Amino acid sequence: MSGTVLYPARQSKHGLVQAKPNARLRSGLWIAALCAVTAAAMALFYALVSDQAISIMAVGIGVFALLGLVLSISGAERNRNLVFALWWILLTSESFFSYMTEDAEGGQVTTGAYSEVMVWVFIFFAFFLYSMKNPQYLHKIFSGSYKWVAWFGVVCFLSCAYAEQPFFSLGWIVKLFLVIVLLAACNHEIKTSADLRTFLRVSQWAFAFLLFVPLLRLIADPSVLATGRLYDVGTAPTMLAADAGILVLLSLALSQPGRRVWPLIFAAFGMLVMILAAGKAGIVACVFSGLIFFVWQGKFKSAIWFLLGLLVAGAALMVLSPGLASYITSYLGTDQAGTVTGRTDVWSAGWQLIKQHMFLGRGYMSSRFLAYKINVVWQPGHLHNGFLEVWYNNGLIGLFVLVMMHGVIIRNLILVMRKVSLPLAAGCFAVYLNILINGMVSRAFGSRPDATFTMLFALVFVSERLLQEVSQTQDKPVSGWGLVPVAAK
Repeated sequence: MSGTVLYPARQSKHGLVQAKPNARLRSGLWIAALCAVTAAAMALFYALVSDQAISIMAVGIGVFALLGLVLSISGAERNRNLVFALWWILLTSESFFSYMTEDAEGGQVTTGAYSEVMVWVFIFFAFFLYSMKNPQYLHKIFSGSYKWVAWFGVVCFLSCAYAEQPFFSLGWIVKLFLVIVLLAACNHEIKTSADLRTFLRVSQWAFAFLLFVPLLRLIADPSVLATGRLYDVGTAPTMLAADAGILVLLSLALSQPGRRVWPLIFAAFGMLVMILAAGKAGIVACVFSGLIFFVWQGKFKSAIWFLLGLLVAGAALMVLSPGLASYITSYLGTDQAGTVTGRTDVWSAGWQLIKQHMFLGRGYMSSRFLAYKINVVWQPGHLHNGFLEVWYNNGLIGLFVLVMMHGVIIRNLILVMRKVSLPLAAGCFAVYLNILINGMVSRAFGSRPDATFTMLFALVFVSERLLQEVSQTQDKPVSGWGLVPVAAK
């Protein structure tokens, strides 16, 4: 594996790679330096985060403990494990604190937003130390398919100059850029197909954690289900359902003969949360994407079992949770389905505003203040459609870059599936379809860089790496836009 090994290692008598004492000392000094810097940052912003200081320290201890564990393991995979661990932390960071805006018009946000920024600070300093030793990944950010992700970040950053609340937009740009460079480092550290699977498995565990936290809060406070749906402090039920669908589909993609126990557990867990959240689009997207996953490989019996499993889980939860059954029954008795729960009114009003700034848009994250510009019966914090969201914020330029991201994912994965019957490629395509369908009625992509949107970024280089892998064994190029699946063997 190419890449710099930070510290020398030695073989134990059992053949295991162990870090030398000086390597452990250096790792300890790294962690101590991170603690000192972040403690200073906490002291600087104490007035902003004082009410959540204990929570922040608890999260910080967990972050540093994880990094310490990763850095204590020597060997060629040290750098890979470090950036993968940072990716896991960043992907799950939104589950720790609530960052709902209290006063969107005035740009006031809860202290939970600043608390999450502290988590980004933890990640930034650890990643900065990695970048000092391994700057090679920076040379590839604007190359290959991933360049569209990088250009999206540039467009969003430039649009902050004329955003409705520039400092609010710049705050989210920090996370957006952190995601972009961290995923570029992950791409750089992936050398083999095993590394690629490890990256997807880390993402799978991250989405499992995102779903586990709301269930913990439900156990601590059963009144969370008072409305009949599972929700979290910073995530709406629709997004919980979307995250759950991604967990289910990643589990299907990573399932291998003889190693199906954990994937099945993860898939069942994802189904449970998805149904409890009662996100209609999330459930439909997961069912459709899962069926595509099996049908594309010619596994029609598996597709039937997948559908039956969802139906059984849904029926069981309807019986065990009267609030959930009451919510679904009352929803079906209204006319909300005809307006996609009021979203058509938002799309219509938002389109009128888009036409006023079609080319440049209104600035990154300006849609957060949409409710104060349109007259609807509820207060939307975004346009509930990924493409309209980007068009509103970043104009036609941003929309073009986003469409190119979608295009390269579709092209790369279809090229792979046309050449070989590769379950991992079919699984990644199912994950993409899940994000795409959810993004038609929610902020699954196009808005702030939360878990679903950043997973879309990851699929850009994952799809390219899968294509490179199969291209090494295939000489004759095949058109990527033919939708006829390869015959299952």
